[in-house]
Amino acid sequence: MIEEALSWSELGPCLSSKLAEYLTQKHGITPAAARQKISRAGPAVKKLAHLPFARRVRFMYLQQDYASPRYWHNLFQAIYDTNGPYARALGAVEARRVVPLADFDSACGSPIAQKKHLGARTVLQRMMQADILVTESLPGLGPCVMTKKLFEAYQQSAGIQEPALARARLIAERALLDSIKEWLRRLGMASFDRIKLRGDEGPPPQVGTFTWDLSAPCYLAPLLSWHRDQSTPSPGFVVCDVLLNSPVKLHHIEPFVHKVKTLQSIKTMKRVFFIFVADRYSREAFRALREVGVIPGTPESLFGKEIAEAFKELVGALTKAAMGSLNPEKFDDMFSRLSKLEGAMGNMRGAFFELLVAHIVRRDSPGQPVLNKVCKGLNDEEAEVDVFLLQEGNSPRMIECKGMGPGTQVSDDEIGKWLTVRINRVRQHLERIEAVTPNGPKPRFELWTSGVLSHNAQCRIDRTREANKAKFELIIMGPDEIREVVKSDKALLRTLEHHFLPQNRKIEAESDWLGNL
Repeated sequence: MIEEALSWSELGPCLSSKLAEYLTQKHGITPAAARQKISRAGPAVKKLAHLPFARRVRFMYLQQDYASPRYWHNLFQAIYDTNGPYARALGAVEARRVVPLADFDSACGSPIAQKKHLGARTVLQRMMQADILVTESLPGLGPCVMTKKLFEAYQQSAGIQEPALARARLIAERALLDSIKEWLRRLGMASFDRIKLRGDEGPPPQVGTFTWDLSAPCYLAPLLSWHRDQSTPSPGFVVCDVLLNSPVKLHHIEPFVHKVKTLQSIKTMKRVFFIFVADRYSREAFRALREVGVIPGTPESLFGKEIAEAFKELVGALTKAAMGSLNPEKFDDMFSRLSKLEGAMGNMRGAFFELLVAHIVRRDSPGQPVLNKVCKGLNDEEAEVDVFLLQEGNSPRMIECKGMGPGTQVSDDEIGKWLTVRINRVRQHLERIEAVTPNGPKPRFELWTSGVLSHNAQCRIDRTREANKAKFELIIMGPDEIREVVKSDKALLRTLEHHFLPQNRKIEAESDWLGNL
């Protein structure tokens, strides 16, 4: 009876309460008898472990249905129907597809720690134990959270699309957060040097019992609170979360709405100004944000139509570039438009430079370069290679990219870490996978930078090159060398010169000579 019910196309995997209701209606038995039959179901009937529903309700399914499309559909729907912490966490992960583990606490809508509330890490642990969410280390992203459904699809595919999509979205969101930070500064809405963003060094942005994508103290009069002696004001706060996933639906923003409602219910909580920013919203999502006093912003409402269009194009362009299709002219146009935003370019510049270097390598070398390849040394210590190219019969190429504004000096500490830590770990990785042999071509470790090296850094590189010339090649590609490599590709050269490379010395010399006539 139970197996027949669960295999019925209109029921399928479901909550035990729904199954009991079906048995009562279909077979005319009492609710108590239905519950007893469910508890005595045979071995083919499974109960989802580790994820408790209200009133001891369990999710029931047949072994043959596990991980099938209708299993995931019915399970996700059952979780969303509970409208609790698991539903909010699932909505947050489905909205983003891939969530860096460090960002999960903010995205899931659960507090770090609060009485009578499940903490964010407890929610994650239980959903992982129930095989609904998984954590996996992805290239260029590190440990990430995704649904088991998506993870299985990711494993069966070439494994490129999901990291590329996630990294593109995160780069665009970081650029958006940097721009919002400058916007708040210009309006005087936040303390100038106390704005925290996700991904910054140190603790994540936190206000109350929750973490956010952005937080800052605010001294605007409506948010101030005064001590009894009326002499010292206490600031309120500005918080903001962003999600560049269009359109944002109701269950995507419910984690944020829950954070807002929870803080508003705490009597001792200081006043908070809430902002949410997305490309666009469904009607239900927009209404839900407005009902709790949140400003539902968009890039267009904050920065205008031109910048909003550039943000929309950014995710697609970054994804295509990471998967091997880069249009330098389109990049140049998009980069130029976004550069009008104060603060937007800082974190994007390095990512853009990596994609441009990968495009050059792909154009000039056999094989397909891998972006943000994670290599493991002897003790499983990791080192990330920005552009990694391994082609049988050719020298392995490991490229470190340092994209920065023209004339900016590369940190001596970064050069030191590259020479003493990353190169050693990558060499150990290459030996472990037998990518290098005693009689084979030597690996090439390359540094591509649009910046300049200090005298100390250059001397250290020369010493390392000389000491290890029998083991590997050490190559530096500075602005002049990069310009020489791409001089035949006018569109690519123009993009690099507009945003990375200093003005050509020959042009400067000619300008000086003409100016002296």
